[in-house]
Formats: sequence, structure tokens, C-alpha cells
Amino acid sequence: MKKIVFYIITMASLVSCLNGTSYTSTYKVIASFEYDNVKFRTDSTYFSSHEELGLGWNYLGFCHNVDKDGDFRGGFRLSRLEGLIKEEENTTPLDLTWRIHSTPGANDYMVFWNSSEAPESHVIFLVPTLGTCKMVSCFVCNTAKVAEELKSEYERGDKLTLRAVGYLNKVETGRAEIALADYTQYDKNGAPKDSIVSRWTQFDLTKLGTVDAVKFEMSDLNKKNISEYFCLDNLLAEISLEY
Repeated sequence: MKKIVFYIITMASLVSCLNGTSYTSTYKVIASFEYDNVKFRTDSTYFSSHEELGLGWNYLGFCHNVDKDGDFRGGFRLSRLEGLIKEEENTTPLDLTWRIHSTPGANDYMVFWNSSEAPESHVIFLVPTLGTCKMVSCFVCNTAKVAEELKSEYERGDKLTLRAVGYLNKVETGRAEIALADYTQYDKNGAPKDSIVSRWTQFDLTKLGTVDAVKFEMSDLNKKNISEYFCLDNLLAEISLEY
């Protein structure tokens, strides 16, 4: 059964006493966030109500910050919203921020809010003393809120970039970027192309290398009050543990 774990929990050590021999086991972890024991809020989201806690998936922690009153202040929260909300339905959630701008049928996924109060690290390797972690890829998408803001605010020459920065022992290991909106491109006929990522799109993270933490940044060439949210799902990492 998939379970929620707090990223501050210390994982049990894996020790082998057989003739003093140590072994290394390498496998891939896909964080798909399909939790089966979570009670979602009325707006179809979930986050820990405790300060400085997060959601865990195997050996990965997805961090967020909550204030002393239990209010969400930034980082990752879990969402179960599917597709666009139809106006005629009475199922509109209390907070449309988390509604993914995509076709119906999405399962649980993470929504990240890059607020000024977000935690210092956004994704962490929970057991760095027991092995190593290499990021491989994930899938990202704009929220409906951001997509609507981009359509109304962006002009020719604007570009919204999502950047992932890897760290190992607080030293930067590498960077990877993907455009969430790109108004700088033209088609083969020279006509402007408007590109807003509104479906799940793979984001290559191999440039980050071996990490114990990842931080996400959103930069835009001409800042125009675009909300700093994005959706994340199916993060793939290669974990090696010594025991």
C-alpha cells in the first residue's frame, strides 16, 4: 500500500553483516503520486497540516511549507482535479489554481507554488548517507490559471521557462530547462507561433547528475504578473543504495 511519509523522518539503515561485504542495489523509482490513503480537501488538494513537512514517495521527498495556522505557504501539494471544470457543473473547486490545463482523465499529480515562502529545497533524496540519486525525467504542465494569464498577458518575444537546479551537499551539480510558454518562435512560413504547454510534456533532468536536492525556478523574459505555478507528475529517478 502506498503511504504518506514525512521527509523529515529518518530512514532505517540498511546493513549487511555477511563477511563484512557491502552490496549496491540500483533501481528506478517513478513518483506517480497515486496515494490510496489520503483524505483530500474540498478543493481536491492535499498537503500536510504540519509545519515544514512534505509528501514522500519511496526515497524521494516533495517539500512544502505550512505556517503555524496550518495554511499552505508554498512548495508542492497533491491534486486530484481532472481536466477543465465545465461552467454548467456544480463541481467547481474552491481554488481553481490547481486545475490542470489539460484533457480530462488525469490522475493524482503535484502542483508546485514557487512562493517567497517555499522551502529552500523542493525535491530531496531522503537517504543520502545510504546511496546516491540521479534524476532522469518528469512530466510537467501549466495550470489552467497560468495558461489563462499567459493568453491575456503575453506578447511576441515573451518566454516562460521552468528551470530545475540540482544540488549535492549544497553544491550545484547541473541545470535543465524547458519552456512552459514560448512566444519567440516562428513557423516555416515566418508566421508567429504561440506555444503554451497545456498537456503533459516530458522534461529531461539528466543534466542535473547525482543530487541530494532539486530546486525549481520559473523565469520569464518580461515579467507580467504571471503566477508561479506548474504541475508535475511521473518523476523518474535512478536510486543506488549500499547495504
